[in-house]
Amino acid sequence: MDDADRDALAELRVQALVLRTRPAPLFVIENFLPKDAHDLVLDQLTGLESQFWSNRIAGRDALALANPQAVEPVIAEIERRFDEVLDALSTQGAPVNDVRGCRLESPAVTASGHASFHAPHIDNDPRAGAQAALTRRISLVWHAFRQPQSFTGGGLRLWDYSEVASEDGPWTPASTWTDHPCTDNSLIAFSSYSLHEVLPVQMFNGEFVDRRFAVVTAAHAS
Repeated sequence: MDDADRDALAELRVQALVLRTRPAPLFVIENFLPKDAHDLVLDQLTGLESQFWSNRIAGRDALALANPQAVEPVIAEIERRFDEVLDALSTQGAPVNDVRGCRLESPAVTASGHASFHAPHIDNDPRAGAQAALTRRISLVWHAFRQPQSFTGGGLRLWDYSEVASEDGPWTPASTWTDHPCTDNSLIAFSSYSLHEVLPVQMFNGEFVDRRFAVVTAAHAS
């Protein structure tokens, strides 16, 4: 077997693995809040600049704020439309059979500026050591930022699932992924079993109010 044959065989193996993958469950709602509610939440968040703190550790970097009252309209709308989210992800095969109602964890807000990112991770990964995270089933993120947009990047990279047998079971991440750009006033919902990352933000000019804001929460098993 010469080098050309080896290369061809390797390519066939890659193609076979790609064919044995399936997209990660994902549900997106555009224009999630009415414009006046969106603008109110964003204005209130940008007014809390002094309360944000750096969450920088290995694998992530952004400014963060835990459970501010300003995001109550976002949480209320998630609760109101939760059955729609649950049905959409269930239809795509997400493991949500033990989700009996909308039991959300306290939300956090991130304000992402230049070079902010969150490296690949799984929200309910038992190896992360966070016991409270183990019952996460649906991860939810609402994006908000000023227009015109002052940054690029900051989208969600969501890995596909492999159908190749693994010790990780049926939710083994594949080697392929799909990038989903963040859109102002959009809600993104996906399985908490999904490997994902927040792509780096590029923002060379702009103030705190121009950052990419995200309200992050998760629905837990009942």
